[in-house]
Amino acid sequence: MTSNTSDAFLARLLGATILATIATSPVFAQTATETAVEGDYETIVITGSRLARPELESSAPIAVLGADVLERDAAVNIQDTLQEMPQVGIGTSRTNSNFLTGSNGVATVNLRNLGSNRTLVLVNGRRFISGIAGSSAVDLNNIPTDFVERVEVVTGGASAIYGSEAIAGVVNFVLKEKFEGFSVRAQTNLTQKGDNPRHFVSLTGGTSFGADQRGSVIFNFSYDKDEGLLSRDRSISAEDCYFDICGPDAYSSYAAQGNFGLINSNGAFVNAFNGQPRFSFDEDNNLLTGYGAGFNRNAVRRISVPVERYLVSSILNYDLTDNIQAFAEITYSRVRSGSQIEALALSTPDIYATGGIPITNAYIPQAVLDQVNAWNLANPENQVTAIDFRRRQNEVFDRSNHNKRDTWRVATGLTGDITDRWRFETSFVYGHFKDFTSSEDIDNNRYRNALDSIVENGQIVCRSEAARAEGCVPINLFGYGTASPEASAYVQAVVPKSQMITQEQYVFSGAVTGSLITLPAGDVNVAIGAEYRSEKSIDDLDILTNTGGNSGNEIPDTIGDFDVWEVFGEVDVPLLREKPFFHYLGVGAALRYSEYSQGTVGGVVSWNVNGNWSPVRGLSLRGTYAVANRAPNISEFASAPSETFAAVTDPCNGVTATRNNAVDSACRAIPAIAAAIASNGTFQYTLADLQGINGFIGGNPDLAEETAKTLTLGAVFQPARVPGLSLTVDYFDIRVEDAISTVGRNLSIEQCLLTGLEEFCQNVTRSGNTGFVTQVDDQLINVSDISTRGIDLGFRFTSGIGLLQGDRLDISGNYTHLIHFRTQANAVAPVEDLAGEVGYSQDKFTIRTNYSTGPVSFNWQVTYLSKAVGDVDYIGDETVYGDKLTLDEMNRIKARFYHDIQLRFDVGQEKKFGLYFGVDNLFNTKPPFLPGTPFGASPTGTETAADVYDPFGRRFYAGVNMKF
Repeated sequence: MTSNTSDAFLARLLGATILATIATSPVFAQTATETAVEGDYETIVITGSRLARPELESSAPIAVLGADVLERDAAVNIQDTLQEMPQVGIGTSRTNSNFLTGSNGVATVNLRNLGSNRTLVLVNGRRFISGIAGSSAVDLNNIPTDFVERVEVVTGGASAIYGSEAIAGVVNFVLKEKFEGFSVRAQTNLTQKGDNPRHFVSLTGGTSFGADQRGSVIFNFSYDKDEGLLSRDRSISAEDCYFDICGPDAYSSYAAQGNFGLINSNGAFVNAFNGQPRFSFDEDNNLLTGYGAGFNRNAVRRISVPVERYLVSSILNYDLTDNIQAFAEITYSRVRSGSQIEALALSTPDIYATGGIPITNAYIPQAVLDQVNAWNLANPENQVTAIDFRRRQNEVFDRSNHNKRDTWRVATGLTGDITDRWRFETSFVYGHFKDFTSSEDIDNNRYRNALDSIVENGQIVCRSEAARAEGCVPINLFGYGTASPEASAYVQAVVPKSQMITQEQYVFSGAVTGSLITLPAGDVNVAIGAEYRSEKSIDDLDILTNTGGNSGNEIPDTIGDFDVWEVFGEVDVPLLREKPFFHYLGVGAALRYSEYSQGTVGGVVSWNVNGNWSPVRGLSLRGTYAVANRAPNISEFASAPSETFAAVTDPCNGVTATRNNAVDSACRAIPAIAAAIASNGTFQYTLADLQGINGFIGGNPDLAEETAKTLTLGAVFQPARVPGLSLTVDYFDIRVEDAISTVGRNLSIEQCLLTGLEEFCQNVTRSGNTGFVTQVDDQLINVSDISTRGIDLGFRFTSGIGLLQGDRLDISGNYTHLIHFRTQANAVAPVEDLAGEVGYSQDKFTIRTNYSTGPVSFNWQVTYLSKAVGDVDYIGDETVYGDKLTLDEMNRIKARFYHDIQLRFDVGQEKKFGLYFGVDNLFNTKPPFLPGTPFGASPTGTETAADVYDPFGRRFYAGVNMKF
């Protein structure tokens, strides 16, 4: 859909909704404050404002999920329910975190696909500590599902109300406050294939206490365990192969038996073995010329990671006086997770800066050594000096992680009445997060010692006597299973690879709300307040990771902190009420000033203006324009640059005096390159030159804040002639400027040549003597722009209906049409529109229908994802995959419907005992085949977009509720 047709669609949709509303709305109905909320009339503080108002009278679009929805969804982890909402994009989850070096199994929420760092998560309207190092993203594993009263989701710039991170919107988890008695819920889940078991138990209790029952306490303990799912347990991901027919020759060339090449002193390959440079081994360890069989990495990978959670939560309220209440919220969670991936793919550059395995290595097969010696004798100018290798480290170690995360949070404060028109709240929030990730790795120095083996007194030993003294055992890489347990143990890092993350959060806030004056149309309500927040994050890595002494590049620790002082205010002014065509008209505004300790951010202002016009009862038109800000988080401004040797491409490579590529004139203008062309006829890198190009990537202390401009326009329809029905339609337009991102190392080289702009050239270092690029950095900068526009529709209908008295029908739904999602990586990059690609479906909706009669209730939920493409670059590509599909056919993904059902039996008038049974993905809708190469939307090892489409298949669950 083009922008013009989308705008026309929007105009028709809004117009039709308004005309239908006016045509069916009565002239008179309930008073202005009586707005339907789940069939009742209630005025509460709804997320998106600090002023009490009914949900459907909010000037910002809000979607609410009540505890009944979570119950009907049989939610174990609340992220599962949120991901079904059309406003929610791809967050970190158990199906896309297997290949993270940490944060495996973390569950985040990502509103509008603008990023979890641009989505603010609150609990009871207050901040919650992050669950990712140096980030603001909250781990939803810390939210106890059975303790949630409702979830409120407001989209759009809410920074003026809540502060930074609220660019995309706010997700507020409102917890239960009172509960009398004791309840137990237990549930178990299993797929139709008998795998991915998930077990859950939750205990909730509460009571009132003290004189006149002034106090109340409620607590919840929950435990759940998700066993995860292996890639080999689904046919779509059982094999790791792409453009060839699956089989040993199509797998990774980093094989368990090794692949080896003969190289000279310049790193170039030499055809010294049977006329070829490479050799390997078959399954019986017989010598082969060329490459041997590959390695099926998916045989050991995971589609979803295991997650085990223990959560303890408690809320205490006590009335100190008739007007003042003290409260305390306490949360503790312990989460255990981990990855499972293939053994390390180790190669020559990981161990040696130049060269490779010494040609004197005692384990080199004699047949290879004989031919190498003969070659060297005949070719003194091109001798084999070392052996290049690539080998899977199956006997040595795999790269699986083990995560242990512990989170503590306490929120406490006072709330109450100052007068009959004014209320106050003060609160203090403390959060502490600790995450320990451990894995195995090698010590590069020990590995080099073990590869430098000789024969001494008839025994193969390490050449270095010093290494022998510390226990060096020579390692044999030539063939399957040839590395002995002793050698494997020696080359492993003495200090295990580890990451310890510690984060702390302190928040002090206070606010007063009330009526400033009374106008003919009603009270002018205001809220004013102040907040202080302090955040600190320490990401402590092991010493070998810090020094580059293991299989990865050098990565320093990250230690950062900041604090921010804020003042804020909000006003809601009723202008007209009960006038012709002005059943209600009101305007409002909010302002927040924030002073950050980061010097490059300093003071920032966020604000919004909003309005609400109800021309007749049952119809409200609303709109908000907001300017929001997001300050860089700790990982963005404080992470020290880490070294990388990832391959880069210099477009000047191979330039001659006459070549006429886009950048060639700029290349020839560099004196050293011009001199090389004059001397040699061309400017050419060697392999060693390319492998020696390093760079530093990481944070940037000079980052400024991101800025977003948000517009929402909408209508709310509540026809009195159809009691229990409410409809909403909202248009949103969010534009993020100066978004924090990186330019890209190759792009920096190219654009520095083409444009000479500082934002590119500052990243590139060329040798004045040779003209070679020697270093390319890629620090974070305020460089990209993002914009998204779309339409939200919401409806809710509740009615007593059916054959028996007391029968009830509840229908609710949310739909989003995405007009565009445009990104521009930097000032010279093309604008890309992701709308219609995987994860950015142009149309998405969820409809829930529940019918209850007596003790029985039946729930049916339908989730829809419109058709999509894996990557626009492969539209029309007729390259054949194997002997079946073209890339274009794989790339075009059909729409998906997912159906979930639940049958529930509740016994007794107070439903003290209940059984429920359900099936998710009732019709076993299959995920699309999107192999990881070339479709980058697929998490590694899943061969589909497992974080968008259901990779598990049909799933069954059964549970029981008991109340005492």
